[in-house]
Amino acid sequence: MNACPSCGCHVLQDPCVCPHCGHQLRVCANTGVKRTAAAALMGLALAGCGEKETDSFAPQPEYGVFDSSIYADADDDGYSLADGDCDDEDAAVYPGAEETAGDGVDSNCDGNDDT
Repeated sequence: MNACPSCGCHVLQDPCVCPHCGHQLRVCANTGVKRTAAAALMGLALAGCGEKETDSFAPQPEYGVFDSSIYADADDDGYSLADGDCDDEDAAVYPGAEETAGDGVDSNCDGNDDT
């Protein structure tokens, strides 16, 4: 998953357009009228729903500055800091990783070593 450069919401790598804000993420073949109509309908649906629901995956800028580094996967284990990786410099540490009892490392990011 990547952060949309326009709205910052998490987006899979496949879409041509951000499903949250409609920003074009990449150029895709046959994206003409079908994509435009779908985007317009999506916008109308959001307008009819009243207030926009908050997206818990949307970036929450602290002090008005967006830190995109929390969305990068520095150790290529499939998890970024935003995804709950508690040590993004160690590929063996990520949410759901198998724990090694007594090694002093919280491998699965649950807050303890599970000794």
